[in-house]
Amino acid sequence: MSVVCAVQQYRADNRDIGYWTGCYPKQECAAVDNRTVVSTKRSQYIDGVVQCRDCCTSDICNAYGCGSHKYPATRGPICFDCENVSDPRDCHTVTPCNLNQKCFIHEKSIFGKRYFTSKCESIMGCLPHFTGPVVGRRRDLSGLCIHCCDGDLCNSDCSTASNATVNNVNKPAMPDYVAFHAVAYSPTNNAVVIFDHVITNVGGGYDNTTGVFTVPTPGLYVFSWTIETYGQRTEAVLLVNGVQQALSRADQASSYYDTTTSFAVLKLSLGDEVKVKVTKGNALAKHTLFSGWKINKTEDAAFSVSLSREVTGSTIVFDNETLDTDSAYSTSTGRFVAPRSGLYVFMMSGSTYGNYEYSCKLYFSNGESQPDVWVDSASGLYDSSSLMSFGWLNAGEYVNSEASRMASHSVFAGWQLIDDSSVNKTTYPLFLAHLYSDSSRTPVVFSRIYSSYHHGYSGSTGIFTADRDGIYIFLYNIEANRGLVRTDLRVNGVEKFETRSDGRHSGYDDTSAVAVLELSSNDQVSVGVKYGTVDGGQSLFFGTLLAET
Repeated sequence: MSVVCAVQQYRADNRDIGYWTGCYPKQECAAVDNRTVVSTKRSQYIDGVVQCRDCCTSDICNAYGCGSHKYPATRGPICFDCENVSDPRDCHTVTPCNLNQKCFIHEKSIFGKRYFTSKCESIMGCLPHFTGPVVGRRRDLSGLCIHCCDGDLCNSDCSTASNATVNNVNKPAMPDYVAFHAVAYSPTNNAVVIFDHVITNVGGGYDNTTGVFTVPTPGLYVFSWTIETYGQRTEAVLLVNGVQQALSRADQASSYYDTTTSFAVLKLSLGDEVKVKVTKGNALAKHTLFSGWKINKTEDAAFSVSLSREVTGSTIVFDNETLDTDSAYSTSTGRFVAPRSGLYVFMMSGSTYGNYEYSCKLYFSNGESQPDVWVDSASGLYDSSSLMSFGWLNAGEYVNSEASRMASHSVFAGWQLIDDSSVNKTTYPLFLAHLYSDSSRTPVVFSRIYSSYHHGYSGSTGIFTADRDGIYIFLYNIEANRGLVRTDLRVNGVEKFETRSDGRHSGYDDTSAVAVLELSSNDQVSVGVKYGTVDGGQSLFFGTLLAET
């Protein structure tokens, strides 16, 4: 039977309008290509009444018609998508790929018979040694081919792929800025977390249908993820191209909540895929978060270290070094020494196990005072607390983490945000403040402001006001004392997301979360109380401008 491409507009029984695309018998189409055929009959292909049909004969010509929208101008290629067919010409299914993917076809032998798989493939999964239509092509030891290519339907046939006609696909230049923040609105058990509610997605790298962030431009990236559990231990790992880079634990006794936030700084290549996977337990909805951003000056210093075992002592020496661009961190002293003058941002996630309670903080050799956070674990359980801080450092000044002990997978990381001579310190949007006394008011007024160089935050109102358009990073840590506390981060009085601190079991509980926001000049950011009383002392609020846009 001779078939052609077709698109049909139909009205379902509930009167919704939908579209169907696929192959259609040529004799049932009009004699002239692309002529609209109006019908009021039900179709064998559609559960509804067909109102319009367009038929055509060129490749993916049925991408639009009957009033449907065309493919967007900026997109990835349309590729064949079939698994283990004996002849690639038998593949009649296509799929749209994202901007960081190419078309792929792979031939393999199963019990002496040849089979072909065609699909979308990440750039990192392709061989990058060829130019033109063929991005990567090789023959393995069995004489079977693997092929990646650009252009719509270019993976139709492995043997003729080098002669494929490339349809021009309009791909954008690499974005100048990359930052995202998303919240999981459904619980996750032993699976990749789908953070489906997107708050920020500058650069378009995050996909809220898969939970995967695909690197749209290479460089240094910072990631933060927050996991909440209830009455059990939940572990989550940060994966890059399927390889574990970091692990965090939320752990609590029956009938109580616990939350953990961790960090990582990574050097990534174009097309790398980053995601969070729950490997044990259950991550709760609404309070499980994922964020990331690119450090725009890749020549600036950055480091990320963690603990492979529990350690004790006033200065915590992190032994597992995953990144140190300037050899500025010492695994023998635990110190990060600034290689040059500038503004540095630091992150710490301190974890403990067993019946211990103590404070964690950062120490600055230049004498800048710093707030602390509290970890309070019970027997047989983990607990963690996190913070972010900053310092205007001169070359040679150092920073280290202080606590009486820390458990494995605790993290210390940081990066140089700007050069010391490139900005006015007194007007750069930046602050760190903590709460002096207990509060149940909204906004929470973190009245103790650190550093003589801060701008944008009011210690009398608890509000940060952006003085320019840009991408901003925030962290707030809320401590509960023998009670349940729910707080939220607000922009212009509107809630963006909420967190929960639960001190009913262990006495004290600190919960922190990172926010990445694209703000306009005069936007206001604050922390609100939805339930309970925020404990003073270890509750804090941090914010900085990442990039002016």
